[in-house]
Amino acid sequence: MLDNHNYTVLITGANSEIGVEACHQYIDDGATVIALVHCDYDNLKQFPENSINIIKIDFSDSCNIENFIKNNNDLLNSVDIFISLASVRKPIEYSKINSADLLYHFSINTIPVILLTQFFGRSMSEKSWGRIVIGSSIGVKFGGGFNSYCYSITKYASELIPNVAKKWSKNNVLINILRIGVTSTDKFMEIGDCAVEARKSLIPMNRIANSKEIASSIYWLGSKENTYITGQNIAVSGGE
Repeated sequence: MLDNHNYTVLITGANSEIGVEACHQYIDDGATVIALVHCDYDNLKQFPENSINIIKIDFSDSCNIENFIKNNNDLLNSVDIFISLASVRKPIEYSKINSADLLYHFSINTIPVILLTQFFGRSMSEKSWGRIVIGSSIGVKFGGGFNSYCYSITKYASELIPNVAKKWSKNNVLINILRIGVTSTDKFMEIGDCAVEARKSLIPMNRIANSKEIASSIYWLGSKENTYITGQNIAVSGGE
């Protein structure tokens, strides 16, 4: 069973705006965070050094994640909760997609979460406790879009993991997908006010989520408070 204030969380994509909020909530609860990032991480320097271990790794080369797992077994065996938020989304028209585009998206959006979940499923089962939350996209529900096929198909592929991981449930290892709705990150807001308003009109709650709301759902699913939810695709999308 997870100690109240003595546990370790590994978060990929921890330097994203949602990732930073997730770090906040787990660190405020007393957790130690292992943050895997692939680019600038100045936004993680706000946390005390003894509460976060920042590791830079380039997921675009699949050998990097394989070597990371192989060379860091002791570190990874200490992990109680795994949160997968690493992702890339390049706007490429379906008619112009090539094999390199597909491989690039799979290498970042799919392969790391498959290999890390494979490792954590075994290690957490041995400890008889673990929580895994895989970040996906609400766009998968609607089949993606003409300019987001690479992103959508690689996110959908990661959603298949819980079905093959059901055997871990008897060891109190719970794994869920979080379909993340439109969120007011800096990158999304770059599309412009008119486009934001048009996108907002498609959401029944008629507003866009903020990063803290999404992180709160991640935090709860990946915590001792979640005692019985596993194998589910859960949308946090304002009813969309």
